[in-house]
Amino acid sequence: MPFIARGALLLSLLVNVIPATVANPLKHVNPMTDCLNGHILPQMGSNEAPEAIVNHAFLLCKPFIDSWLASYPDARRQQLGQALRQFYLDRLYAALNSPVR
Repeated sequence: MPFIARGALLLSLLVNVIPATVANPLKHVNPMTDCLNGHILPQMGSNEAPEAIVNHAFLLCKPFIDSWLASYPDARRQQLGQALRQFYLDRLYAALNSPVR
């Protein structure tokens, strides 16, 4: 009987604890941010205007953004959309103004 209890405990550890210790917290899967990052980050440091880069990415990623914002009221949706847009603009302007190494 103790063998069964120990076996159950070991199985529980293998199933629950080990995957949590191996998981990469930096690998975040979110379709909206994956889409935006995929279209915006490769453009960092390019000669294209940051507004054009962000506008194009937001147009291409619109279904993901709309899905993410759908649960919020209209006022909050506009606020979050603007904040997200400003976040990417700030990153692009920072990359544009950073010294080349």
